[in-house]
Amino acid sequence: MQKSDAASIKNTNKQLVLKCIRDFEPISRSQISKRLQISKPSVSMIVEQLLQEGWIEEKGPGESTISGGRKPVHLVFNPRAAYVIGVDIGGTKVAAGVACLNGEVHAYREFSTNEHLKKGLFDRLQEEVASMLYDLDLSNQDILGMGIGVPGVTNVEHGIVLDAPSLNWKRYPVRKIASEYFPYPVYVENDVNTSVLGEKWLGAGKALQNIIFIAVGTGIGSGMILNGKLFRGSNYSAGEMGYIVTDYQSAKSYHPTYEGYGFLESVASGSSIGNKLSEIKNIRLTAKEAFMSWRKGDEDAKEVIENAIEHLGYGIANYVSLFDPDLVILGGGVSESFEDYKHSLIEIVEHFTPQSCKIVPSTFGKEAGIVGAAALFLEEHNSIIQL
Repeated sequence: MQKSDAASIKNTNKQLVLKCIRDFEPISRSQISKRLQISKPSVSMIVEQLLQEGWIEEKGPGESTISGGRKPVHLVFNPRAAYVIGVDIGGTKVAAGVACLNGEVHAYREFSTNEHLKKGLFDRLQEEVASMLYDLDLSNQDILGMGIGVPGVTNVEHGIVLDAPSLNWKRYPVRKIASEYFPYPVYVENDVNTSVLGEKWLGAGKALQNIIFIAVGTGIGSGMILNGKLFRGSNYSAGEMGYIVTDYQSAKSYHPTYEGYGFLESVASGSSIGNKLSEIKNIRLTAKEAFMSWRKGDEDAKEVIENAIEHLGYGIANYVSLFDPDLVILGGGVSESFEDYKHSLIEIVEHFTPQSCKIVPSTFGKEAGIVGAAALFLEEHNSIIQL
């Protein structure tokens, strides 16, 4: 065996041992050896390296053996061995955070998108990241990399946002620009895809293989985990749920609420709810205000919202019938009122699908984009230890 081959096997085994400890902690050296079919001396050597490098920690003695032998020392993963920067660039605000490797957000910042969109967005982002690292007493050497979620169709391979209507970005080279500001690997993805990755990692979709995440806000988008993997489609645009047609009669006279948005978004998004009620009342209202009026018994708000929920239900029913997911998760601004309309929505979905599917709101609050972007980085990066 050549030296290069031996080194490659050694490095691969190191990554396998670390992954085993992360997945099955607390775990002993002998248990790792049995699970991975790697010799005990090799496991012990790798464990010592990981301990010295800070990736793992020893955690007290375990249970004694049946024969009364020495109690094995258990090993646990150290989630603060390194950190990931998560960034969520939205149409209204940019949120950024520093997360450790178990998804806990240790610092959070946000700033207005519009104020910096035409000039200085990444300058401001660099300032906020530097501020967070200073507050946490961290340096760039402590950061594995950055994940960025963007509201648009994104070529993940090249880090280019092909089309993001809310940002007026077309073929915008986000990764190239971000890499000029940050000295670590950067991955860019559609923000709804990052959300479903976050839910799969730490949220409602944990341990599930087939998950649909639907974000209902200014527009309507979705991310899909199918057979345990993120499904992007042939042109990175899988999950553009806002383009689903839920009423062929209305579709004949359909005009998008905003350029670049689809039919379902024109009848069921947060922006369409606010716009339709605004036209009726002849005053400017947001979706949040529309839901507040509905809860107070306003008949106009009731009609607008119930129509929107009906169309949303049809769209979700189509998804459930096509993909048979384990779970549908609703995110975005409209999901904040989920408890008010969940029974109506579920009833519509169950009426039009071959079997029922659980529908729940998103697990995370304002940090959802951060957790999702961190999950994106960990999903795309081959290993947290590069050897």
